[in-house]
Amino acid sequence: MEPRVSRNAMIIGMLLVFFGVLSLLQNVGVLSFLSALMWAVAFGAGGAVFLYVFLKSDAGWWASIPAGALLGIAMTIGAEELLPWLPDGFTGAIFLGMLSLGFLSIVLMNHTRWWALIPGGALLSVAATAAFSEVLPDQAVGGVLFLGLAATFAILALLQTTPGMRWMFVPAAVLGTMGLLLMTSAHLAGFLWPLVLISIGIALLFGSRQREIYR
Repeated sequence: MEPRVSRNAMIIGMLLVFFGVLSLLQNVGVLSFLSALMWAVAFGAGGAVFLYVFLKSDAGWWASIPAGALLGIAMTIGAEELLPWLPDGFTGAIFLGMLSLGFLSIVLMNHTRWWALIPGGALLSVAATAAFSEVLPDQAVGGVLFLGLAATFAILALLQTTPGMRWMFVPAAVLGTMGLLLMTSAHLAGFLWPLVLISIGIALLFGSRQREIYR
């Protein structure tokens, strides 16, 4: 275990030194010609290293997160330089989507790490919200966020074989309802908000009761 930890620390240390030296040389003017695309390549190379650590063995599951983050930064810089006509919402969604993929890959490789689906699904929902903010009304954009969170809870419930975790279908249904309401009309959403709040309260009470039963 100790050699593996030392090897991982060495990889992280080398990447930090590399980025630090690169940034220092650019700031003092030695590499003033360094373009944004070169930074994209550098971040992409760092992400590839972490991706290799992740794919090499199950013990390197943690490397999927920095891999997604670094590759997301590289793709975002590349999109800003090569596709300047893209709306800001789409370029921001690229980074959030790749970071989400870093978490979701952990679950795909090993279902016992189901917890990674929570931040992964939340980040993917925010990424979708950022992307659709350029083409949908503000109210509908909020609906996209709630529908994404609803899908996250629903998938979590489906992945869990323990009966005590089936309560996750309740917040999934509540969030899905809220999302659909926001996707419709403001008048209807405002009229049914009290019912939504009551449903959330019932979901919390039901979840607490289920945990006591299966404890």
